[in-house]
Amino acid sequence: MNTRERIVIYGTLTLLLGINISAITGGGGRHAVATDDPSANRFGPAEALTLVDKDHRLVLRNQAGRLSWGDSDHARAYSIGFVHVGKAVGPLLEAEQYAEERDQLEEEIRATDEELDASIAAFMEEHRDLDRDDPLGEDVARAYQQIVQERERWRLERARRRGRLAADHIEDAYRDLVAAVEVVSERRNIDIVWRFIPTTNELQATNPAQAYTAIRARIALRYPEALDITDEVLQELALEVE
Repeated sequence: MNTRERIVIYGTLTLLLGINISAITGGGGRHAVATDDPSANRFGPAEALTLVDKDHRLVLRNQAGRLSWGDSDHARAYSIGFVHVGKAVGPLLEAEQYAEERDQLEEEIRATDEELDASIAAFMEEHRDLDRDDPLGEDVARAYQQIVQERERWRLERARRRGRLAADHIEDAYRDLVAAVEVVSERRNIDIVWRFIPTTNELQATNPAQAYTAIRARIALRYPEALDITDEVLQELALEVE
């Protein structure tokens, strides 16, 4: 091997050695780093997903933020929540505004009761010594019967007014509850909210009819506890219920 050949061979070996050292030390090159990309396990974006089972095809789409498998609004997946209505309506009816209206009505009823009772007592006192054979007896009896009938009519009216006020209060409390459910549902993106009574609550029935009524009122026999939004609704209504 002559001198020129040695120079070429040694030069080539030196160049190769330099390239290998540079690759090992990373000088001037890029680092290879393994990363866990969350998007790697995602499918899409896609306008639709077609699922096939023999002769049936199911096309899934995003319709207004809901999973849809058809053109109808009924062919869509909706989120669901549950609210224990009785737990909210009861405390709502104890509100000061309702108590004041009830007290006002009872005061009016008491005044009318006392007036009618005093009228009957005065009539009885006035005719206490009336003899049975007195010609005015029949007229007095008819007058007394009219007073009694007036009192009975008032008793019916009294019950009607109490019932009407109670019904108005229940409806107002119900409207307040629905408004709170709307707020919570918008916040939680819930589409449908069912009223329910927890299955763990006692029936508190004293006869078979009451027991069957209590059972029929419990529409949910099993449900994930996470779907119960009662506490959030109570918070929205500013109610503290144990």
